[in-house]
Amino acid sequence: MRRIFFLLTLVVLNAHAVDCIRRTFDYFATDFENHVLVLPSEMFPDSIHQKQNGRVNTIKYHWTGNHLDSMSLSQSCLARGYEKKSTFIPDWKIDSTKVGKVKKYDWKSLKDGWHFTVYRGKDSVYIDNDNEQHQIFYLKNDTIYEVNNWVPRNLKTYHDPDNKSKCIRKSDNNFIIDTYEYEMKGNTLIQKSIKFDHNRYIKAPGPCMGGNEYTTIYYRK
Repeated sequence: MRRIFFLLTLVVLNAHAVDCIRRTFDYFATDFENHVLVLPSEMFPDSIHQKQNGRVNTIKYHWTGNHLDSMSLSQSCLARGYEKKSTFIPDWKIDSTKVGKVKKYDWKSLKDGWHFTVYRGKDSVYIDNDNEQHQIFYLKNDTIYEVNNWVPRNLKTYHDPDNKSKCIRKSDNNFIIDTYEYEMKGNTLIQKSIKFDHNRYIKAPGPCMGGNEYTTIYYRK
């Protein structure tokens, strides 16, 4: 009986809940077009696992200290007999400067010239993609507000009333777009998210298409 109690206590100590609002805000600040980016002093992603209706995508990050050497990418849809593996060597160049109380990060891809700028404050983030697409996130009263000029929308993210570790992101018309839930296991932060599929299909989209998208990201300190 003592052994069972000890094991249960150990599980509780090794995996505990995390308040989701600040973590989700930090994630939005370092996520652009479904790519997890890395800003100095942020959590560093170790791996990403994504599933959607038979489709499986994974990314494994390879680090030397705080330098990202490469990413191993895997995509598969076994129902269609599709599987692809590749390695991506990042060529991003990041310049950071201080603008008042805001930190400015200029991202540039030396290979294809892709460029965007992130202005990061304590409770606000402005993302500018080549002076075309703008995303703004700001945190106020435990709610994350989001404005996007590319796909006009005003989204809100807030706590699940029954679970402080879980955040809900809703659209103007009150649809739940996605949810984010967190836990700590040792020194690893685990983020689990669900992007809900609200499409109405004329016919079933078939394997590996459509349906909710489930993503798990493991971060290292």
